[in-house]
Amino acid sequence: MKILWLLSVLFAANYVDSANFRVDPLVLIEQGLVRGQKSKDNVYSSFLGIPYARVDSSNPFGLALSATPFEEEIFDANDGSVKCPQTQEVFGDFTRGSKREVGQLDCLHLNIYVPTTASTLNPLPVLVWIHGGYFNVGSGGDIDPHDLVKQGIIVVSINYRLGPYGFMCLDTPSVPGNQGLKDQYTALRWVSRNIRAFGGNPYNITIGGQSAGACSVLLHLYSDKEKLFNKAIVESGTPQSEGMFTNGDVDAALKLAGHLGFNTSDTQEALTFLAGTSPHLVTAAAADINLQLRPCKEKSFSGVENFVETDPFSFSNEKNIRNTPILIGHTSKEEYGWLKSWGESYFKKDLFYEKLRNNFNLNEEQLTKAADIVKHFYVGDRALPEDVSSELESFISDFKFNHPTQRMITNLLNEKAHPLYQYEFSYVGDSAGEAAHSAEIKFLFPASNTNNDVNDNDQLLIDRITTLWANFVKYGNPTPMTTELLPVTWEPVTANTRPYLVIDTDIKLDHRILNSRMAFWDLFYSFYGELTKIAPEFEI
Repeated sequence: MKILWLLSVLFAANYVDSANFRVDPLVLIEQGLVRGQKSKDNVYSSFLGIPYARVDSSNPFGLALSATPFEEEIFDANDGSVKCPQTQEVFGDFTRGSKREVGQLDCLHLNIYVPTTASTLNPLPVLVWIHGGYFNVGSGGDIDPHDLVKQGIIVVSINYRLGPYGFMCLDTPSVPGNQGLKDQYTALRWVSRNIRAFGGNPYNITIGGQSAGACSVLLHLYSDKEKLFNKAIVESGTPQSEGMFTNGDVDAALKLAGHLGFNTSDTQEALTFLAGTSPHLVTAAAADINLQLRPCKEKSFSGVENFVETDPFSFSNEKNIRNTPILIGHTSKEEYGWLKSWGESYFKKDLFYEKLRNNFNLNEEQLTKAADIVKHFYVGDRALPEDVSSELESFISDFKFNHPTQRMITNLLNEKAHPLYQYEFSYVGDSAGEAAHSAEIKFLFPASNTNNDVNDNDQLLIDRITTLWANFVKYGNPTPMTTELLPVTWEPVTANTRPYLVIDTDIKLDHRILNSRMAFWDLFYSFYGELTKIAPEFEI
């Protein structure tokens, strides 16, 4: 009887127009009926907070459980505000602020935004967005993809476990590591199985992300798991970027439990204690003792499937990457403003020496010599007061984001990725400054911003980047034709040429981004690349 009722409701929720079934805000999926809501301008329907999996309360740090059928006859998908447990740091204008704990364990939800033009007989391409936040903060609900969706694509944003719940890498089969990445994969599998009901094409899925989300995208590309997507967007982040990958701290659970007053040398005892402790206390403890919880190379255990089996400097997976269209790039000055956020203490250390010491296995003589070479390249013989902050920011940008991106492009080309499009986002608008890390996000997802003061140039950039990205999602080519909005043909990178698109008010195709600085780092890595190591700790 219930099946007949569901079918009758589903039939009523759809109408026939020339044998074309349109997707309305009532959709039948594996778990039952989901009711969404129309946007105010009737551009799309949103389905917010759909559970794709469940956290196991007995082991909230391990494998997720399958999502259960909805308890109610209709699940009202109207709340996308749920976050996974996290400690957020509140920043002022270039100042570090206070911390607060938010989120809940029942957080493995996703949000789906469906254009009103979507139909079950003409399925649309899909973008699955993975948020950034250094694997510690953020949620799928932080974005509103209104301007992307109106381009005729479905957008899905996902939550995944963060910090100690998503990235403890322990010497135990119950918590081997990378659970947050496995959550992402579970969400992708859910999308692959269910997106057709929303008018999406399960065979035309692009995964995209920024910062930690970009690193995640590349880890999915290099994983040996079944490939559930066919295109990738990588914005400002790679597994080789400092701070995106760790060796794993097998004592992390012991340290967390000890900080919370439960002292033990048994990891399983510590995990049992932590499982019964408030998630807010656990994430606060991880922040207090500065645990470096990021993706890691997992240890192997019988009967346990790994997601990451090698370090990021040894990745190889031509089978997955061959003929995969990829869009990859970064902003023009990733680290602009970060030195000010740390204050004067940042200038009391030899930044060049510290970065090289943390990331290369060099003896003291090699380290001193190499640090001097890098220092002279960026600042000459000047000391390190604030009057060279711009040069220091260029150094950190190159070291953490720009050159790792170039190395990754080389790797992807070697793995036969094609076509591969490179960009630099340079627009700063009316602000006096540079395009820093995440600068493109407020133009890619402008409806997410509470400040809606958009001038003509801002709108131009919104229209440009959303059109470019949506074209890539639809066609695997961001400029299938030139238009007044996109007057330049974006040429893909090849083994011998490195064209890149400068995304600004004056959009243009250029070649060999930051060529002298990148050539310097090419030479540096030709000497010291084999001595690279995963940084044991870092400063964001």
